[in-house]
Amino acid sequence: MPLYHQIQEIVRARIAAGDYAAGAALPTDEALMREFGVSRHTVRAAIQQLVAEGLIERFPGRGSFVVERARRASRWTIESVEDLIDTSFAHTYKVLSARAMPSRAFPRIAELLGESRSLFHVRAVRASTEGPYAYSNVWFPGDIGEKLPRHLFAKRPLVLLVEEYCGWPAFRTLQTALAALADRDGARHLGVAFGDPVLVLERTYFGADDHPLEHTRIQYRPDRYQQVVNFSRRQAPPYLPSPETESRHPRGDQHGATR
Repeated sequence: MPLYHQIQEIVRARIAAGDYAAGAALPTDEALMREFGVSRHTVRAAIQQLVAEGLIERFPGRGSFVVERARRASRWTIESVEDLIDTSFAHTYKVLSARAMPSRAFPRIAELLGESRSLFHVRAVRASTEGPYAYSNVWFPGDIGEKLPRHLFAKRPLVLLVEEYCGWPAFRTLQTALAALADRDGARHLGVAFGDPVLVLERTYFGADDHPLEHTRIQYRPDRYQQVVNFSRRQAPPYLPSPETESRHPRGDQHGATR
């Protein structure tokens, strides 16, 4: 069982037993790191899953708190770029290759990254105790990729290496999810047949001035990976449409309003 999952189960059990009372603050990330002898990313991956289950709330600058039982509800796991980084690096990450490539080898990626000369391309497989579940291709503009320390690729999230070694932190991520068929490389590394259905996520990370830093394409085995999104209302009933919605569907026209 992965370390983050073990920590997650221990914290969940402590909440159920009342060791961490409703409304009380949890130990800090640093305290949990010391207790379990793990990295900050492992602790955050564990806590973030409990946030998704509605057991815990995280507040920037204040910490994590146990949610009152009456308020518990499932929430989306990913709420920030930091959460995306933490959860994406919770399991074993094996780098298959890392090399500079001419932009013409990946014209669509070169256009996305605004890079006309060269790209830096990293291929990797992510695995859990069940086996490989994600095959990723990551591209950087050439001038970014050449500054990244390759010996850390399997130890640190790549987007954090861009921040640490290039001075360009990611402030925004655009993600697209789609159903697709496994290509030959993906099928080989995921242990599925060529053409089997896979979930594909494409992400582009942007810096503070909205310039692209990294583009990632990940193929997931659907039997080993699920992405769950929970939606909640921003306001209590009754529903009040936005001005844009109101202009398209005036409330005076009630035909078909209730479904």
